[in-house]
Formats: sequence, structure tokens, C-alpha cells
Amino acid sequence: MADPHELTLDELRERIRVAGITIAEHRLAMVRKLLADALAPVRALDSRAIRPVEPAVKFVLESEGRGGE
Repeated sequence: MADPHELTLDELRERIRVAGITIAEHRLAMVRKLLADALAPVRALDSRAIRPVEPAVKFVLESEGRGGE
């Protein structure tokens, strides 16, 4: 069974195109493998198990932060 996170060669080609870089066609399989290896630890991480760091970032509109000026 294929890994649902596995990047297809067509998806890789599209990402390369969007990034505006050039990678030789004969190197695509190697790049795909390197990406899979690099992302494996991130994909294995269960983000629900990570306790958030407090305080969380709070964004305040400039007008709210100055008393509605």
C-alpha cells in the first residue's frame, strides 16, 4: 500500500515549477527520496501530544490597542 504522504513525481514537478527552480529530470527520483527522508520525522510527530507554549500570540488591531483612536 502506498504511503498517503508520498509525493508523486507529478506533484514534485509542479512544486518545482511553482518554486521557479530548475532540476534535471534524471534527478527527480533522488530529490523525491531526499524530501521524503527529510520530512519523515515531521510527519511522524503527533502535534496533539505537544503542549502549547503560553502565552499564545495575540493580535490586536491598531485601533483597538490605542483606545479606538
